[in-house]
Amino acid sequence: MNTAVMQPTGREVSAEAFHDYRRSGRLCASQQHVLEAFSAGPMTRNQAAERTGIPLSSICGRARELLDADLITVMGTTQDKPARQILQLTEKGQAAAYLIYQEGANDAAK
Repeated sequence: MNTAVMQPTGREVSAEAFHDYRRSGRLCASQQHVLEAFSAGPMTRNQAAERTGIPLSSICGRARELLDADLITVMGTTQDKPARQILQLTEKGQAAAYLIYQEGANDAAK
């Protein structure tokens, strides 16, 4: 007797990929990359995507995580249509970006 093998849904595949991404440590690295982009000054998610070369969909996810961690904050919106949020580092985010910069400088000096 043969039994049907269930195929995972798109949502299940995406969720598993996200969990793999988180477990691999790359999530932390991508958060750091996005945080470094915002250290250049206030910008929209689109501008952060252009600056980093990271897809906008990934920038949006990392920005949400950084907002939840109080490392960035919404400082306003753009005047164009559709209006987009302008994000900037918080004091906590500035300190974290500085530590990331210091670690990079220390690694380069070795």
